[in-house]
Amino acid sequence: MTFIYKTRILVAFSLSVLLFQTSCKKDNIEPEEEKPASSGPSYTIPTSYNFSGADFTTSTQRIAMLGELTAYIRSTHTTTQTTQPTLDAQKLKDMYANAASQFTTVGLSASGVNLKEKTNNAFSFVSTLEASFDDAVGASATAATNPTTSSASSGVKGKLITSSRAVLVDANGLEYKELAEKGLMGAVLYSQAMTILKNIATYDNVTKINGVTAQEKAWDEAFGYFGVPVDFPTNVTGLKYWGSYCNAVNSAIGSNALIMDGFLKGRAAICNGDATRRDANRDAVIANWEKVIAAKCISYLKGAKTNLSDIATLHHNLSEAHGFIAAFKYNPSKTISDADILILEGYLGTNLYNLVPSNLDNSINKLAMVFNLNASLIP
Repeated sequence: MTFIYKTRILVAFSLSVLLFQTSCKKDNIEPEEEKPASSGPSYTIPTSYNFSGADFTTSTQRIAMLGELTAYIRSTHTTTQTTQPTLDAQKLKDMYANAASQFTTVGLSASGVNLKEKTNNAFSFVSTLEASFDDAVGASATAATNPTTSSASSGVKGKLITSSRAVLVDANGLEYKELAEKGLMGAVLYSQAMTILKNIATYDNVTKINGVTAQEKAWDEAFGYFGVPVDFPTNVTGLKYWGSYCNAVNSAIGSNALIMDGFLKGRAAICNGDATRRDANRDAVIANWEKVIAAKCISYLKGAKTNLSDIATLHHNLSEAHGFIAAFKYNPSKTISDADILILEGYLGTNLYNLVPSNLDNSINKLAMVFNLNASLIP
């Protein structure tokens, strides 16, 4: 009887200690301790991406190059100036290949990296993009003759102008700036990150060079392409491209913490030789990044629906959506099928002037179904 009584006291005490520890852990603001498996290592997860030796300079340099390239194209999007620049195709190609010292940001031209070398050309995007540079020159020259008046129409490249926006478009109404920006976000930034993450196990994680293994360095490069500060999402200052779009849909899908936590936990797992947790967090980053694309695409399709009578804004939104749909293709681990991508592309068509408005809802519904999203919550 005494034994049973003492046992009960011991169990009760153990439970109280466990509850106390659990309560303390919830209130603890220290980095989370990761325990991937009963037999696996325990280690702390930092609250920011300040891992020893972490370096994603080349990723951020390419992001900066994309920023300057698209800003140059956007310089033609003016309604107030009596004159506007005529684009130089060679300058655009030089910026794409980082030739002839075209960048104004200190260090970019001498960085030794460029966008073209990292472009996934599985869908012939290099030739498509460079052809659009040539084409944009003629469009900007046409628009320059009267920069405050619309000059574009179906079959005619030039500028679409309304009271709210001006955009330089090709003969099918596709915005040149978005073709370059969303195209390279997909074919370079997203493609590189997704390919690195998919193949992360193939990188050496034993030999350290300059304090990091090849696997750590590769993971860092993928993180760099996300375009966020090291203390994201606490800090949302200076977001670039994918990071900015992630933050834009965060209220609907909680993407900020999901992706950043995945990057932090995955890098910590690599540091500690924990392949199981590395792969689990790799998969989380890939899945949630793809969901960001879907959510933001829905956002632009909704924007198109509300701007059917504003042709410049309509074509801007359609061009954005077009680019996001194309970006899906560059993920070797994508959720969406090739067949569904073709369906989405078919809804928008090859000539944006011929849009069937009901296909906007068809596109939204397709994306919401594939990614299990509530479209009504997406801003």
